Amino acid sequence: MFVMETLITLSGLLAVCSFLGDSNIRTFPCDIIENEAVTVFDCNARRLKQVPQPIKYSANFTELLLSNNLINTIHGESFNNWHNLTTINLNTNHYSKIKTDNPDICKRGLEIKEDTFTDLTRLEELFIDHNYLCRIPSGIPTSLRILSLKENNIFSVTNQSFLGLSSLEKLYLSKNCYYGNNCNTLLEIQDGAFSRLRKLRILSLNANNLTNVPPMLPSSLEELYLSNNKIQIIGREDFINLVNLKVLHLSGNCPRCYNAEYPCEPCADQSSIKIDENAFWNLRNLNVLNLASTSLKSIPSKWFKNTTFLKVLHLQKNFLVNEIKTADFLLNLPLLEVLDLSFNFELNLYLKSINISYAFSNLTSLKQLHIQGYVFNRISSSSLDPLTKLNNLNLINFGVNFLKQVDFTVFQRFPNLKEIYLNENKISPLTEHVDQSKGFDASPADGTGTFSNFDPLSLNPGGALKYMPEGKSQCISSGKAMDLSKNNIFFIDKEQFRSFGDITCLNLSANGIGQDLRGTEFTYLKKLIYLDLSYNKIDFASYNAFQEIPTLEILDLSFNKHYFMVEYVTHDLDFIENLNNLKVLNLSFNEISTLTDSNIKSNSLQELRFAGNRLDVLWKEGDKRYVNIFRDFFKLSVLDISHNRLRMISKEVIRSLPRKLTELHLNNNNLMFFAWENLLHFKNLTLLNLCSNRITKIASNLVSYTHSLRTLKLCHNMIAHLPSEFLSQAENLTHLDLNYNYIRNINSSIFLSGNKSFLSVLMLTRNPFDCTCDIADFIKWINTNNVIIPRLATDVRCATPNNKKGNGIIYFDVQACSLDSTSMLLFFSTFILIVILSALPIITHLFYWDLWFVYQMFMARFKRNHTITSVQLYDAYITYDTTDEAVSDWVFNELCHHLEHNRKRDAHLCVEERDWEPGKAIIDNIIQSIDGSKKTLFVLTKKYVKNGKFKIAFYLALQKLMDENLDVIIIVLLQPVLQNSQYLRFRKKICKSSILEWPKNPHAEDLFWQRLRNVLLTDNSSRYNQFYIDTIKT
Repeated sequence: MFVMETLITLSGLLAVCSFLGDSNIRTFPCDIIENEAVTVFDCNARRLKQVPQPIKYSANFTELLLSNNLINTIHGESFNNWHNLTTINLNTNHYSKIKTDNPDICKRGLEIKEDTFTDLTRLEELFIDHNYLCRIPSGIPTSLRILSLKENNIFSVTNQSFLGLSSLEKLYLSKNCYYGNNCNTLLEIQDGAFSRLRKLRILSLNANNLTNVPPMLPSSLEELYLSNNKIQIIGREDFINLVNLKVLHLSGNCPRCYNAEYPCEPCADQSSIKIDENAFWNLRNLNVLNLASTSLKSIPSKWFKNTTFLKVLHLQKNFLVNEIKTADFLLNLPLLEVLDLSFNFELNLYLKSINISYAFSNLTSLKQLHIQGYVFNRISSSSLDPLTKLNNLNLINFGVNFLKQVDFTVFQRFPNLKEIYLNENKISPLTEHVDQSKGFDASPADGTGTFSNFDPLSLNPGGALKYMPEGKSQCISSGKAMDLSKNNIFFIDKEQFRSFGDITCLNLSANGIGQDLRGTEFTYLKKLIYLDLSYNKIDFASYNAFQEIPTLEILDLSFNKHYFMVEYVTHDLDFIENLNNLKVLNLSFNEISTLTDSNIKSNSLQELRFAGNRLDVLWKEGDKRYVNIFRDFFKLSVLDISHNRLRMISKEVIRSLPRKLTELHLNNNNLMFFAWENLLHFKNLTLLNLCSNRITKIASNLVSYTHSLRTLKLCHNMIAHLPSEFLSQAENLTHLDLNYNYIRNINSSIFLSGNKSFLSVLMLTRNPFDCTCDIADFIKWINTNNVIIPRLATDVRCATPNNKKGNGIIYFDVQACSLDSTSMLLFFSTFILIVILSALPIITHLFYWDLWFVYQMFMARFKRNHTITSVQLYDAYITYDTTDEAVSDWVFNELCHHLEHNRKRDAHLCVEERDWEPGKAIIDNIIQSIDGSKKTLFVLTKKYVKNGKFKIAFYLALQKLMDENLDVIIIVLLQPVLQNSQYLRFRKKICKSSILEWPKNPHAEDLFWQRLRNVLLTDNSSRYNQFYIDTIKT
């Protein structure tokens, strides 16, 4: 369940809950994670401009993570109060665009003063990647074990660069001079620059334009990375003293540049890297060797004469098609476990079959073999003979080979094979019930043919090995897996899978399969547990589909929308009833808007993914056919109906959902309201996801509706207010997500205090908090409770007032609001009493008759003008076409947003339906809204002016003008309407500003909103055209 990942991430933070009563830790801008003796201060990506001052802590080992911030300069004093620092991460600290555009590349990023790190005597790990550094910082303590300076501008390394770093074990200097950081030179490394680093185990110099292996490397090296440089020759002496080396990367030197994914410069005449036959002679402990993309055309067996412990060999992106035929070099690699020979194809050649040397049979320890991009036509029963004796082989990868014919029986000859990858080929369905190898030669074909339609540009020889897609880990864990995705198997013939009897996971995604499955296609897959048919065009028309796979537990049918979008054809999901062991079904993103049979059953299904469909159509108002679509999934515990464009969910629909649900995902819909009382139906619900909707109100008392809920996600909604009893006695709720709402203030009693506070995690980022004294109680609650609020100091910020905008709410000074009420009362009482007693005799003596006269005049005027008026709660009543989705969207997302959330003054709007009293007649609501509002704003469209509700509202507003002499009408024309209306013409003459047209030019929208605010908040009579008024009076 996805929420568990979030809870696991936050679980480390719970270790420091004992500190949370201290306000210092609340204002600290970093997350604190304690793990035994190590304390980690995670300050990554907090927009910090300087190193923060620490809170009190007592850890023997401390890690300070400051990557992706805006720190401009660091110096010795930056870390004065940080004790026991063992790790500092300063990666990617760019202060401003002005600085990064500086023509002096050394002044674009982080500036490190002299001896900044000198006093950090326990520092062991220092990361300063991607910071435009032009030199290695001085004064680094001798305790340092790991130093990373990748992606900087360090173009020179001398004998003095690492002076005193006798304990250094790992040094990363990659990407300081390459195509992505153009230096027009190469990284100059002085002879012996690394020789004094006696404990150095890992040295990375990738992508630095090096032309040779740095001499006098320390014999302690275990890993050496020299990839993507310009080394053309590897000499006999280059690695002679590296007797402890285990990993060596030389890829990308003299690269194969055809269709490369980066600016690539091959060696002269497309020549390969020249490696002396004895260059690896002393590397007896070598485990990993990477020679990918070095334009190799042959591999001398003598290279590996003395590297018998080699386990991983990368040879992809070379020119080794002919070498694979002989492969004498493999005779010296008895312990090799992983061999990658991918993308060694010859340009413009489409081989009939793969020709693998019998030398492969000597790789008795081999576990993985990757031969992508060999580019050949077929795999016959004898094509892989040299590999069948490899009893440890568990993964074989023939993806991206443009294969058309495969004899699948050949894979039965591998006793321990667990993963077979044939994705990204051109394998097509059988046309007859015959062995696909019929007519193949008995032995591998040596001949080649020109394939005129072959386009090597369609290859993607990126060097990255692609296994099962992300999120398909259940496929691998189920047992033996076969990946046939992205082929041309548009039709499934059961005979094609006759040899798949031991396959437990089959991936057939993205094959263009468009047939109606009849329940015979997978007859021979008796052990199949996981079947992926996503991204196809399956025709769901048969009740018998998949019934031949009784063991099936996971079925992915997502992204098969083709036939669901065709009207008047069969859309049947009844096959689910036959799958008695099915536990997980994915029907996401199929645009399902109609079903032939609405009564679907399952006694085994536990998880249903139904996201990205059209439940808004299936459950449309007045249509009861599909109300019970999920009712008969008796064991269903997880239901995902996100991304279904739902605007509402009726009580009848909610109550038809399975009662055993533990997770319900309703995120990314258009819900404006959620009936919380419906949660009474779900006694086991632990997670409710309502994120990314338009919900404005939440339950007044959650525990009245559910006792089981543990996680409630309400992020990205329009919630502005939390009821005071919202979480009262909600003992089980531990995780509440309110990120990205409109909350301006929170009553501290909502979350309770002390022993009655059950929340563990409260998420409040990006809410427009009003930092006035009204928020003081909530801040006190934060400081006195052990609730984790992620990014409290940096992302939970004030929106108002302007002088506090952008500040964290936790920095609000509550002391300024905490004056003792009794003292305040006594002060004002005595002050007023003294002023009155002092002033009264003087005023009585000097102004008695004047005051008496003013009082009498005021009373007379008051009695004359006093009238009983109704209480007006709103600035304006908004009436519009609620049936038009575009107009409704404009009202809520444009008009309400600009008027109700204005920086200078918020308008209090009464929006039709949103603020109406439920259950009351429409005419009564209209009358109440007009009487309770100072203005009435009509949003007019061509369709709405013909609506009876508009006419009623308009006549009532006119009646108010007649009865009370109050002009309350404001008209906004979204479309040109009533062009010939005498009333509209007359009103334009009398009060032109009360009629506004939505501008066609987007740049004029700001002026429109300003004019509307002015009209809304001022009296219409004050803006009448006096010329016409005077004329009328005369």
